[in-house]
Amino acid sequence: MQEDLRRSNTIGDSRGIMYFAGTVLKSDKILRDSARQICSFVDGIRINFNGAVAFFEYLGFIEISVDSLRPTEDGKKLYLLLCDGFEEALCEACLNKVTADGIIDISALRFDAAKGTYYIQRHGFPIASAVFRNVLIQLNALSELRDGSGSLEISEYYETIFTKVQKKAKRKMSLDALKKQLELQDLQGEAAEEYVVGYEKARLLSTALAEKIKRISGIDVSAGYDIVSFEEDASVQYDRFIEVKSFVGQPHFYWSKNEIEVATLYGDKYYLYLINAEKAAQPGYAPTIIRNPAKTVIESDSWLMQPTSYLVLPTGADEAVIS
Repeated sequence: MQEDLRRSNTIGDSRGIMYFAGTVLKSDKILRDSARQICSFVDGIRINFNGAVAFFEYLGFIEISVDSLRPTEDGKKLYLLLCDGFEEALCEACLNKVTADGIIDISALRFDAAKGTYYIQRHGFPIASAVFRNVLIQLNALSELRDGSGSLEISEYYETIFTKVQKKAKRKMSLDALKKQLELQDLQGEAAEEYVVGYEKARLLSTALAEKIKRISGIDVSAGYDIVSFEEDASVQYDRFIEVKSFVGQPHFYWSKNEIEVATLYGDKYYLYLINAEKAAQPGYAPTIIRNPAKTVIESDSWLMQPTSYLVLPTGADEAVIS
């Protein structure tokens, strides 16, 4: 993504975006300075010219030479829609591009049954992609929920476009892309575990004990925890068993049946360390630490546990039903 686009929070309001498109897509070529001047002397519109240029180039609607802007074939087609269908076409092009490039996380799309609407969770749009979020808001495709969650509600009018884009994205999810995604998650998990090892070494005053802290997840994947450490400097054996969970956005984690059983077994010796992957490198960051989660999480009103899947098997008690 171009630097101008990364630095931009917005490229303008809806009228400004349409005016910019009408200016740069109208002819075969326009001098960049001329286009800037044309867009600068119009009352009642707001346009970030450099951001708009970068945005339209990123979506493939214009090509940039040293001193001029040229519409592509897709740009010329978009120009023909200025009177009818422009916002829908720009919205779809934007969603297709940011989804294909992994800028928006389509897994963050949710349905609110109470309201009958779809929404995108806050982490679906990273801070670095604010320009796309704000363009979609200006196009009335998204609106901010007023519940303080940072989630974005999808306009009913644009639901069809979001559905089309998501289906297209799922079809394009090749095995290589899936492998890359899993590798990224694995790297994120490893980084979180290494962070916790460093955190634990700093927590203990005893250098001798600190050097004995082990990250065992690389060898024993069925232990039910990732790191063995010590509760205090007086400990004579491993008595702090740590399961590390890395997350992005709102704190959340997936908890396996085996991990719950091991947490129950160790009780107060078992800890969950929740690591925010986006903030762990920041000075002064501290993880969320949960002691004895088999008791504190399950019995607490502060956490909501939701089953993500069940393994369902026939018991054989009523074979007549299974026919």
